[in-house]
Amino acid sequence: MAVLRTVVWVAALFGFARVLVPGQWDGADLEDLRDGFEERRDAGFEVWRGKPLEMAPKREPLSAGRPIYTRHFSYSIIDFAMAAFWNGEQLEEANEALKKKARLYIDDRDLRNDRDSFYWAADVLCRIVEFFGREGSIAPGRLSGEAEDELLEMMWLYAKEHSYIGEVRWFTDPPPAISQPISAEWKESGTWHVGESENHHVMKFSTLWHFSRFLDRNSDYGNREYNDGHTAGEHHRAWTAYAKEYIRERGRKGLFIEMANGGYGAHTLKGIYNFYDFAGDPRLRELAGKLIDLYYASWAQEQIDGVRGGGQSRVGNFRSGMNAVRHIMWFYLEIGDRQEIVRERATVATSDYRMPLVVMDLARSIEDRGEYEVRERRPGLALDGYFGNPDYRLRRDFGGILRYSYVTPDFIMGMPLVEARPFEEWTLISSQNRRHGVIFRGHVHARLAPICDAEGATFNEQWGVQRKGTMIVQKLPEGYSRGAGDLQVWFSGPGLRDSVARGDWVFVEAEGAYAAVRPARGGHGWKDPESGPPGVWMTLDDGRSPVIIEVARKTDFENFEAFQEQVGQRAPQWRQDVLVFTGLNGDTFTFYADRSALPEINGEPIDLAPEQAFDSPFVRSDWNSGIVTIRKGDRERRLDFN
Repeated sequence: MAVLRTVVWVAALFGFARVLVPGQWDGADLEDLRDGFEERRDAGFEVWRGKPLEMAPKREPLSAGRPIYTRHFSYSIIDFAMAAFWNGEQLEEANEALKKKARLYIDDRDLRNDRDSFYWAADVLCRIVEFFGREGSIAPGRLSGEAEDELLEMMWLYAKEHSYIGEVRWFTDPPPAISQPISAEWKESGTWHVGESENHHVMKFSTLWHFSRFLDRNSDYGNREYNDGHTAGEHHRAWTAYAKEYIRERGRKGLFIEMANGGYGAHTLKGIYNFYDFAGDPRLRELAGKLIDLYYASWAQEQIDGVRGGGQSRVGNFRSGMNAVRHIMWFYLEIGDRQEIVRERATVATSDYRMPLVVMDLARSIEDRGEYEVRERRPGLALDGYFGNPDYRLRRDFGGILRYSYVTPDFIMGMPLVEARPFEEWTLISSQNRRHGVIFRGHVHARLAPICDAEGATFNEQWGVQRKGTMIVQKLPEGYSRGAGDLQVWFSGPGLRDSVARGDWVFVEAEGAYAAVRPARGGHGWKDPESGPPGVWMTLDDGRSPVIIEVARKTDFENFEAFQEQVGQRAPQWRQDVLVFTGLNGDTFTFYADRSALPEINGEPIDLAPEQAFDSPFVRSDWNSGIVTIRKGDRERRLDFN
């Protein structure tokens, strides 16, 4: 057996978690933390002071038939311009760079319409106009009239082609190379028709909402008709109505499809922030703030040291605990290191939104939260035939996913509970790179994660069952899954100590927890990663065997040997293709490895559609009710999405 190595990383290169202060936070402490937001924001902008513009190069096309790739080029200009205008320096350089950006997209329709280049920085661009344009709320005129006029022309050319109030006329030249127009229709779709991906869809419609706001109040564009025959003002009102219903539906039915994703989640939220800060419709502003509250409350109850546990989807690198949402938490909760203000961090840092004290308390009082279970229903199932890009259409009656997490101060174990369905029944933005496993206190990268071997993205790769510290997972075969190789288990280098083999089990120790892993049948081996964070892969002799994981807090056992003894007494029992296993907490699991039935816990099939959309000691809501209660101690916040 290979030895799991403990690896020390260089802090300057990879960074370490700032350990959160345990226990209950009183009101004065939380208010001081909240009031320090502006100081942390100003420190982030101060990093930019005096730095010259370093314009990122334009890159080669992402695939054949597409234009050059300019997302990073665009970000570099927008990041510099926002900081320059905020700090009141290098205004000429910032304006010239913005004109160059605008002219690039004005002159090249294909580039303007490329989904991976154009609208990614639009949230911050719109903030620049709101704060520093002719009618700017902070320093009018820092954005020059010439630059603003160029930006408006760019907005017009994009919006008139891509924004529709009713039926959409798609481009045909060719669809894979360009972002398709989208519609503000919501009465039939319920806002569950999603273009290209969830984060793309929200970035796009929030951009179109904001562009129409600027165009409507400009005399040169306000009376012009878009390609669908409607004016900017009509489009702005239509997108306002759409955005309100979009937010209501996410509050009623379990938030986002790209669930608990710390990268794409930040891209999705940034448009919601702009609704909160700039909507003329007070109800849209109110709903936007409530959706951000709910997102962060869901995050707060499932994180340790700013690292979120539980089931996730569309995760590019589950071996790392660093992501955009964790970076954002520097401003709200002072987690991690001081953040330079770039990309979506500029939107968060310059927003008037502040995290409610109850959510801050939930995030910071790790020990005080205790041990608890979290259940959240999430959308994911597709309407027949609408599972793939660019036209995703989701079922609204039954999302198909129950996110289950067991949270303790020392570890969080969680997974998405699902039926074993063919991958075409799931929207690909739901089933892509679904991840689950365990994160541990002590290091931002400390984790155990069952992940299938793959060269690229996988879809619907696993299913399983969990209660508290016991998890059973299995790779789904081809036809149910796509792109998934044999099942493996990732043991991180940081945060886990040398492994111990005892019988068929492998035991490891974290700062505050013990863990054990074994294949349900067959042996195992080990291999080192070819790249990425330090750690080791457990490989299975039978890549289709279920894997059993047991995790417990150190406080529940006298020592590591006692944990090993208790786990070692528990062995999987097989009745043909049915696995029966009793975990450390006394729950008996019946797992149908032939996929003939849902897993059972203590003789009862798991319930994927409970009455509650959100169910934990801290966040509660009945499915589709639109009423969410966030509560911790004597602090409470009620969110009404109706």
